[in-house]
Amino acid sequence: MSISSPLGTLYQVLKDVATSAGANASILQKNEAATRAALIDPVLRALGWDTTNVQMVEPEKTINTTWRADYALRDSSGNIDLLLEAKCLGSNLEKFSVVQQLLSYAFGFGVLKVIVTDGVSWHFYTEFRPGNSIADAHFNLLRDDIIGCALQLVQWLDAAQSGHGLLPLGEAIPTTQKQAVALQKLSTLPPAKVRKQSTLPNKPVTAAVTFIELTQLQAAPLPPGQKPKQLRLPNGTVKAINTWKDILLEVCQLALETNHSIGIPLRDNAGKKTFLLSTTKPAIGTSTAASYQSRPLFIYTNYSASACIANALYAAKQIPQSHHVTPVAVAF
Repeated sequence: MSISSPLGTLYQVLKDVATSAGANASILQKNEAATRAALIDPVLRALGWDTTNVQMVEPEKTINTTWRADYALRDSSGNIDLLLEAKCLGSNLEKFSVVQQLLSYAFGFGVLKVIVTDGVSWHFYTEFRPGNSIADAHFNLLRDDIIGCALQLVQWLDAAQSGHGLLPLGEAIPTTQKQAVALQKLSTLPPAKVRKQSTLPNKPVTAAVTFIELTQLQAAPLPPGQKPKQLRLPNGTVKAINTWKDILLEVCQLALETNHSIGIPLRDNAGKKTFLLSTTKPAIGTSTAASYQSRPLFIYTNYSASACIANALYAAKQIPQSHHVTPVAVAF
């Protein structure tokens, strides 16, 4: 009796994908949808993901109308287990803007596992967050050993790892003698030949700081306990900060320094009774003393984290356009 190995099936699919990529490069390099259909979906199906079941593989998943992930892969309980972002064949997956996009997706959806692929190159991230945004491993089907690539994909993306297709607890998987031998051989296969990030000995690696724009944070639920560490002001200056209130204060200070015609008092973002900038110390709530055109001033700071973000963006509008070279952003 012949045995059909899942690894053997995946191996053949990857070979077919590599062949298709070469034969249809002129189309796939310009068409992300075609790349997904011809190169990515077959791999997901071979790994046990039913791409026709939106409860399992949800395409074009959007959160807060801000982030749209190409694939949200859910575990057997319905929770998003990882995100997969697709690019046209031949895209630069290490481009800063691509990593920045993935980082904002991970933040917005509250997941740590993210994959980006053009169907041939696959980059896998775990514990994906600001300060830790270097791919754990990656491979290219046209350059690397296909068996090694298949083994790595099983390790990363086998649907069974997310609880799909598993037998009930205590139920044994029927195994013939020949199947047992095949499984034993599979367990002794050499590890995947996957290029990893290399570092020079005795030299610490400093991860590039990744900033997330305040406009993106404004549309997302902030993770509990998440504290900002750096602030990039509209003029490009980077400040070390510790709290969400610091963001509001730094943006307001820049507005006071650069705009000599701010109408004081200035109502806050809500536009109701509270003044963001006032010459009179607020009777209720916390505030910070400042000055404007040699006159005492108070910056109201009794806000939640989300309100600090909203008012920082509001205050940024008071900064003259000549001082705007980059969006306000934070790093964690």
